[in-house]
Amino acid sequence: MLRKLSLGLVVGLCMVGNALAHSPEDVAERCANKVEQVVERATNAAQDETHECVRRINALQDEGRDEAAKRVARECITNATERTHNAVRYVNAVCDECVEVLLRLDAPQLARRINHLCDEAVETLRVILHREKNAILDALED
Repeated sequence: MLRKLSLGLVVGLCMVGNALAHSPEDVAERCANKVEQVVERATNAAQDETHECVRRINALQDEGRDEAAKRVARECITNATERTHNAVRYVNAVCDECVEVLLRLDAPQLARRINHLCDEAVETLRVILHREKNAILDALED
């Protein structure tokens, strides 16, 4: 699925770049919006899934099923890690293509700004994962 999404973006950006129908600023704005959307979706998914994991862990612990709670916590952390890695790969694919298109459009300053935005997005995703793991582990200790 990630490959299909990336391919769609690459084709779309290449068409924009080849047709020169949009300014470099338009391309950069589209790229920034796409990256921000990915981070927002990942943030929302993390919040929802963390809440559900903590709820399940607490319910299992209330029933005295500590081993099952630990298993759920491991699964939740594995899923969160995988989701974050997928989001990071997608952000990197989007950003690589955006930077390439902007450089072809002779807009190195915009390419640098998008690259910086992408670095910040990846760091945000990593922070979200760290917080999610901590919330899940904290639930085990309660």
